[in-house]
Amino acid sequence: MKITVYAGSSNSSATAFVSLAKKLGQEIAERKHILVYGGGRTGLMGAVANGALSQGGRVEGIILDTFVKKDVHHMGLSELSTTKTMRERKAELDRNGDAFIALPGGYGTFEEVTEILSFRKLGFHRRPLILLDCETPEGRSFWRPFKDLFDGAVSGGVEKRQRESFFSITSDPKKAVAACEADI
Repeated sequence: MKITVYAGSSNSSATAFVSLAKKLGQEIAERKHILVYGGGRTGLMGAVANGALSQGGRVEGIILDTFVKKDVHHMGLSELSTTKTMRERKAELDRNGDAFIALPGGYGTFEEVTEILSFRKLGFHRRPLILLDCETPEGRSFWRPFKDLFDGAVSGGVEKRQRESFFSITSDPKKAVAACEADI
């Protein structure tokens, strides 16, 4: 199975986030799945790739060609593909995933997560999305505000409660990968 992982690329990522990303990469590789991700070597992106590679896993990166020119791509991947635009990159990350896991991240990660959910709502796919949670340095859940936002959409009548099944949240990398396996 190919698991597409969305994650932040900032080198300022909290230590707990980096540790979680590395554990996720290790878990994906140990279960003999293929990691598909954004192709970067920094932040959580680099950590998840390094985690998988440390266990002998196959890692496929999909990155903008401009990021390769800026030399932020991971040099040790099993495969690295480039795209001309972000829209092409997101489409390839989507197309190559049998399931999706999102680590903490910023605007790019949020956009990728909501696009996958929107496409599921529209019936374009039925693949699972797992939000891999971690405490922020202030002791708050990273993904709980996302769930709260969804709950507000439901209570405001702009989303249906049944669509809550389109994603799940866990803080355990083993459970995240198991959820991908169970839903395929």
